Amino acid sequence: MSEIIDWDVAARVGVALLRPGPKLTAPERAAAVARLRIAAGRAAELVAEASRLPEAEAATHGTTLVVDRAGVVRANAASMAMVLSGLSDDEMSRLTATLQAAGAKLTGTGAGLVMAVIGTAILGQYEPFSDRLLLSAPTIEAVRAEIGASPDDFALWVCLHEQTHRHQFAAAPWMRDYMREMVRSAVSRDDNAPEGGGAAVDGLGLVGAMADDHLKAVISQMTALMSLLEGYADMLMDTSGAAVIPSLPSIRAQVDQRRRVKKYDIASLLRRAFGFDAKIDQYVVGKSFCETVSRKVGMDGLNIAFTRRDTIPTVDELRHPDSWLARCLPDALAA
Repeated sequence: MSEIIDWDVAARVGVALLRPGPKLTAPERAAAVARLRIAAGRAAELVAEASRLPEAEAATHGTTLVVDRAGVVRANAASMAMVLSGLSDDEMSRLTATLQAAGAKLTGTGAGLVMAVIGTAILGQYEPFSDRLLLSAPTIEAVRAEIGASPDDFALWVCLHEQTHRHQFAAAPWMRDYMREMVRSAVSRDDNAPEGGGAAVDGLGLVGAMADDHLKAVISQMTALMSLLEGYADMLMDTSGAAVIPSLPSIRAQVDQRRRVKKYDIASLLRRAFGFDAKIDQYVVGKSFCETVSRKVGMDGLNIAFTRRDTIPTVDELRHPDSWLARCLPDALAA
C-alpha cells in the first residue's frame, strides 16, 4: 500500500499534529492508568453476565493496553497497514485508480491528519484483527473532567463499552472475515459485494461525496454492522453498569448532551468533513434498535444478530426493528 499511503509517515505526522491532553502530575497519570486496568478486568466479567453472548471466557484473555494519544495514532496506522496489506496486486491497482479518478489520492501526510483527528477524539477502541483493547488515558481523563464525572465510575463505564466489542467478536469470529471482504469489495469495482447491508446512507462526508454506487453500497453494509456493534455496546454499558456505577444516569446524560452540541474547532470540523460524526448516529440508531429488540424478545433473541452475516440488521431494519424481527425471528414476533 506504500504507493498510495506511507503509513510510517502517517503515524509520524499524526503524532506531530496531536493536541496535547490534560496536564496531569506523575501520580495523577499513574492513578488514571491503574483505574483503567482495574476497570477493564471488572468490565469483562460484567459484560459476560449481561450480554449472554457465547464464548465469554475467550473474551477475557485478549491484551488490554492503556496508552496515550500518540499510542492511539500509531496503533491505527499499524492496523490500517495490516488490513490493506492483504490486497492483491490487482486490487491495489484498482484502489489506486479509484482514488486518482476521484482526485483523492492520499499521502502519508494526509492520512496523518486524519489519524491526528481520530487520536484526539476516541476514548478507547477494540482492534478485532489483533484482539487488542486500547484505552486512551489522556482523552478519558479530559472528557471525565469536562463532565465532572467520578473517576472510578467513568473508567468502568468506558471499559464496559469497549469490552463489549471484545465479547462480540469472541461470540462471532466470522465478523473479521466479513470486514475483510467488505474492504476487498470496496476496491474491486465489480458487483460482488458481500450479502447484507442495505441502501446507501447519508452523512458520509467527503468519503460519500467521492463514492460511486458500488462503494456507497459497501459503506452502507459497513454502517449496518458498525451500528449494531456500537448500539449494542452503548446499550450494554448502561444495563451492565446500572447496579455498580452509582453516577451512571448523570454520566449518560452528560455524555449524550456533549454529543449533541456541535463544536467548531478545527478537529471537530475535520471530523464532520470526513463523515466521522456519522458514528454518533450509529450509537443512537443502533442503541434504539437493540433496546427495542431486547425488550420484545430478550437478550438471547437480540444475540441472533451475531449468528451469521445475513442476520445482521440492514440499515433500514435498524430504523424499523419489527422488520428485522419478522425476517429473523418471525415466531417470536407472532407470539
